[in-house]
Amino acid sequence: MPDRFEPEYAYARVCGSLARSFIGERAASLAKSARVGEAWRSVFGEPPPALPEAELASEAERGLRARPTLALRAIAGPLADEEPFFAALSRKWEFACVKSLLAAAALGQSDPPLADPGLAPAFDAAAYPELGAMFGRSRYAWVVETGLEDLPAVKNALDRQYYSELWEALRMAPRYLKASLPGLVKVEAELVNLAWALRLKRYYSLGPEAIKGLLIELPGIDLAGAAMDALSRKPDSRADWAGWRWERLLPEARREDGSDWYFDIRLFESASRRYLFRLLYRRLHLEFESYVPLYSYFRIKECETLAIHGIIEGIKLEASSSEIAAFALDATGGAA
Repeated sequence: MPDRFEPEYAYARVCGSLARSFIGERAASLAKSARVGEAWRSVFGEPPPALPEAELASEAERGLRARPTLALRAIAGPLADEEPFFAALSRKWEFACVKSLLAAAALGQSDPPLADPGLAPAFDAAAYPELGAMFGRSRYAWVVETGLEDLPAVKNALDRQYYSELWEALRMAPRYLKASLPGLVKVEAELVNLAWALRLKRYYSLGPEAIKGLLIELPGIDLAGAAMDALSRKPDSRADWAGWRWERLLPEARREDGSDWYFDIRLFESASRRYLFRLLYRRLHLEFESYVPLYSYFRIKECETLAIHGIIEGIKLEASSSEIAAFALDATGGAA
């Protein structure tokens, strides 16, 4: 399949699609929509179903979950399925589908969540809620043994499985088409680990050893070092973070009364998102003769999807348009 890959053609299609995507100022403009139905029409290019505002927002969320995968398939064509790396990359929606089904089963819901439009999972979703019948013959078979008693732990294991499979598939990709892909995946996974670690410490009071066992691991790569280092530093002392690997992303946050710096996890995650978005945007233009533009495109479409989710939720909750626009810009790296 790599022999049929036409990098210039793929790059041109990526650039054309991103120019029409809801990122940067286009995302902020979408935030000016007065109703969910208005945003629906802009995003999906069709009139919205005749549903109440809250139900329409839920229907939009379902339609958006597979958006990055469908976008990648439209750009990459057969490569999206035939190249193991892109098949593993775009399987993100399927992992989300598994989580959704498990959550519904844990709650005892009689009907499964509706399927994502345009995509079919590689397991028997029709067998819901029987875990063995659904997943027993799939890559998620281990869930049958684990069960649903600790659903957060199962979801965490699914996230780690996604990155493990992605890395193994990348290892098999042609060397001349990888370019900076290994580094990009590593940075992404390391930033995910940082967010997880800091949240687990702050909100669940877990210790370093317990947290380390919940982080993404890739063979031969230290993805936990920066996170474990962060856990040992004081969250209310800016000087204590001097020399930290990701010091450039530290939020300049102070308490509401204006005194004393502190580590704001939410602001750090926003800074991480902006950093990764801009890195991806830059690399896709610098390495257009490789797989990098397609990988960057998928991840940028994930940012777009996050922004649209937030915009629709904000409209539903009647938040101010300026507040919604600020979130949309933040989710998509600012003006691109």
